[in-house]
Formats: sequence, C-alpha cells, structure tokens
Amino acid sequence: MLKEKFARSDFESLYEVFQPKILDFLQKKVTNKETAEDLTSEVFEKVLKTIEDFQWQGISVGAWIFRIARNHLIDYYRKMNKYKNDKSFEDIVNLVESTLPNAEMEIERDEEDIQLFNALKELPEDDQYLIYYKFFEEMGNSRIAQITGLSETNIGTRLHRIRKKLAKIIESKQRVSTN
Repeated sequence: MLKEKFARSDFESLYEVFQPKILDFLQKKVTNKETAEDLTSEVFEKVLKTIEDFQWQGISVGAWIFRIARNHLIDYYRKMNKYKNDKSFEDIVNLVESTLPNAEMEIERDEEDIQLFNALKELPEDDQYLIYYKFFEEMGNSRIAQITGLSETNIGTRLHRIRKKLAKIIESKQRVSTN
C-alpha cells in the first residue's frame, strides 16, 4: 500500500490486510479475546475517522495503523491502571513495545505481498496462471507443461522472464511512490 494519500474508499482493503495483524498483536497484550476484539474495533474506528488525514512521511500506512493500535493499547492500560494499581506506566509501555519489532516486520511483509499481488495483476492472464501454478500450487515444470501444453523448457524460460518483469514492475512502482 504505497500511496501518499488515502480515502475512505481505501478503508475496506486496509481493514482486510491489517485487521488480523492488529487483532493478533492486541490478543497477545490483553487478558481475553473479547477485549482484544473490542480494542481492534476501536482502533479501526480511529483509522476510518483519520484515514483521509494520513500523509506518507517516511512511514508506511501499516506502521501508521500499528502506531494507532499501540497508542490505543497504552490508553486502555492507563484507564485500567486507575482501577488496578498493579502495573506502573513504564511496565505498560514495556509490555506493549515488547512485540513491536515482530509486528512491524509482519506488516512490512504484508506490504511486500500487496506489492507483488498488484504487480501480478499487471501481467497477462497466461503469465498469472504460470506464476500461480509454480509458486502457489508448488507444481513442477513438468506438471505445468501437462496442464498448459507448453514444453518444460518453455515453462522455465517464461517463468524466468516473468520474474524479471515482476521485479521491474515493483521497482517502477516503488520509484513512483517515493517521488
């Protein structure tokens, strides 16, 4: 999701990509699933309300959403701490931040997957099928040859060219998004 500006219409795709990651992060930090689900809903309410204000400033939209979740979780613990004096504020921040690097790495991987998916959509349908058979169905070239009627050598050559084409598409999109 390498966009500089987002609109409310982008919310659904952002929600589909990031909701499971945010829920997983929050489930690791609170005592029960229902609380994590409530917090996740509240995080995405904030995302929806502020999505049009997001501007790319060196952080990805995933990192932005994750930051909202982190801050919301800290706020949640602050409120809980008013009623239970069993944790200091520093303990709360340390608890929240203990999985921050792993979650950010997962978000980066998700964004790379989105880039790849978007690049795949730009390929001709026949090339998309070859990539699908090889990397998603994990078929060998001989099996792909049986399905497509192409030779194994042709399959290997085409897959090599497709990978180069995908790399160029992703690279050009990254250049556009950073300018």
